[in-house]
Amino acid sequence: MTTYEEDLTTTGAGAPPREPAQVKDTVRSVYQRVAQEYDERIPGAGPADDMFTAAERNFLLNKIRPGQRVLDMGCGTGRFTVPMAELGADVTGLDLSRAMLDMARDKLSAQGLEADLREGDMAALPFPDESFDVVTSMLALMHIPLQDRPAVFAEVRRVLRPGGRMLLGVKNTLIEQFFKADRFASVDVTDVTGKELLFTRTRSGEEYSAPWYSFSPQDLNALFATEGMVVTQLRGNSTLAAWLADEVLGDPAVALAVQSFERALCDTPPFNHLGYHLLVEAVKPRH
Repeated sequence: MTTYEEDLTTTGAGAPPREPAQVKDTVRSVYQRVAQEYDERIPGAGPADDMFTAAERNFLLNKIRPGQRVLDMGCGTGRFTVPMAELGADVTGLDLSRAMLDMARDKLSAQGLEADLREGDMAALPFPDESFDVVTSMLALMHIPLQDRPAVFAEVRRVLRPGGRMLLGVKNTLIEQFFKADRFASVDVTDVTGKELLFTRTRSGEEYSAPWYSFSPQDLNALFATEGMVVTQLRGNSTLAAWLADEVLGDPAVALAVQSFERALCDTPPFNHLGYHLLVEAVKPRH
């Protein structure tokens, strides 16, 4: 595989730990390269992907209210920044990549919407204490260097107002113990063993890789507990659909049954811990 900045991106089993600055440089460099094509790459193709995306959107957008101050960390091209602005939220988007933010700005402008877009680091948020009602991060926290995880969750607590919430979506480490292939892979593929996200079939013809670290439910509970935040909802996303072939899910009756089953049990332990991805809400206490 041809990689961009291969000395930074290549690890694999047994490789020495990457320094946080190296991880961030690699992530920034890769997304600078793929920003123009990112929106063509992120949607998967098939019934399972459609169910996954719908579950993400329903979880997040149903919890956003007009007038709320929302920080979207790792906002990328505005996949959720734009719809939250459409709902009337006062949205700030933060991302390491200027090119990704430029794409988000173009999308907002095209729809006559506004958001405050900032280039910055989740581990050192450029905002005053108690600035936001909600902090969101969907599919971005996996790029955080492992050493920076405590700092990122501490920053979330710091910028949230009392009673404020964090809403996040991450890949589930527990599932990777049983299934190392990427169920939703099309062009961007999770390498579970190498702890990387592989960007294949890019417009340039090169392949890139960026560090990628999944979370377990225990990881998330511990990180929030350390900051005195309370997990109020842990939902499994694609607990059943991820294990079924698209040919099976293509049958409308099967798809309806799977969706009904997942809706009924997605918040119920232990079923919720077995989602291919995890959707989590945590609250900062008022006192």
